[in-house]
Amino acid sequence: MMNKIWSPSSVPAPAANYHQCALIPAGSTRLHIAGQLGIDSQGMVAESAEEQIVLAWKNLRGVLQANQMDVEDLISVRLYLVDRNDMPEYQAAKQRLPFDVGGLPTTLLFVSGLFDERWKVEIEAEAAKVI
Repeated sequence: MMNKIWSPSSVPAPAANYHQCALIPAGSTRLHIAGQLGIDSQGMVAESAEEQIVLAWKNLRGVLQANQMDVEDLISVRLYLVDRNDMPEYQAAKQRLPFDVGGLPTTLLFVSGLFDERWKVEIEAEAAKVI
């Protein structure tokens, strides 16, 4: 069995030369998810931080589901926000999600910027599923 490194068609194409995930077989299957952005399926960047956060979580879940996993399989999440003033929008976005992300092992970082200045959030994660 080999690692499966790919980009599912269920999420927007990568913004640069990389793939969205790496599936690593072992006693449990591990999944490393590249940073997901607030971009819709047509490649449009949402305007507000709240909408970008909702879309980024939707895209992250799309990668999980494309690998026969879901939010409950997440083992590590890193959220990058470019503006501390977006915390209320971050909290509002979490309330809009159709799944609970409150108990996940999460690191929230504030950074001076992301690759594209329109991007307000990026979420990367790791998941594992017992086979």
